[in-house]
Amino acid sequence: MLFMEYRFTEEAIKTLSLLPKEVQRRILDKLDFVFNFENPLKFSKKLNNFAYGDYRIRIGDYRASFDIIKSNYALFLRFGHRKNFYK
Repeated sequence: MLFMEYRFTEEAIKTLSLLPKEVQRRILDKLDFVFNFENPLKFSKKLNNFAYGDYRIRIGDYRASFDIIKSNYALFLRFGHRKNFYK
């Protein structure tokens, strides 16, 4: 499984833009790193009964949730600090 592409929803862009610039850069760098691997899902965790996506990636104290769309690309839905992310 190879996802060379990822996209963002409007909510993902909004939640990302609310984070400090340094955190934004770290998140985007991590996504570039992860999605250059043949199987980026090995860096993610499958979520159960979560309203914001099927998978999440851990980036330090921050989380990013996403869905896989037709095995073509990852669609990021939301970003946030872990203390507020699952609420």
